[in-house]
Amino acid sequence: MKFIKVTGGYFLKLEKGEEIISTITDFVAKQNIPGGALWGIGAITDVTIGYFSGHEKKYYKQTFSDEYELLSLSGSISYIESKPIIHAHIIISKTDYSLTGGHCFSAKVAVTTEIFIHTFEQKLNRAMDTEIGLNLLKF
Repeated sequence: MKFIKVTGGYFLKLEKGEEIISTITDFVAKQNIPGGALWGIGAITDVTIGYFSGHEKKYYKQTFSDEYELLSLSGSISYIESKPIIHAHIIISKTDYSLTGGHCFSAKVAVTTEIFIHTFEQKLNRAMDTEIGLNLLKF
């Protein structure tokens, strides 16, 4: 990964083979980013996407192994205690130009991926909401 600091945050260029979520998580920790929002585009593979069932309080996951256009990766940067959490959703274009998306658990860069991180001065925290069954933002 390569990056530059820009007005309002950072611009990252991820390299072929890098896992997107863990790379961003490590970057956030190393740069001491207290909170933020992110957006990305690129070409990816080995994508694990999930759908959360509110009734069952669990995720259903599916992995897609081909090469896909990353049309949109968007999300937030927050913390559970001292651990950075990347909460990201994704839309990918398949080879037949159909789209699929959901919560992004993981994805590897197939060609390149560009991520913009808009940083906040305030630390964003999450805590378990037992009624919902997820770690939600806590204001």
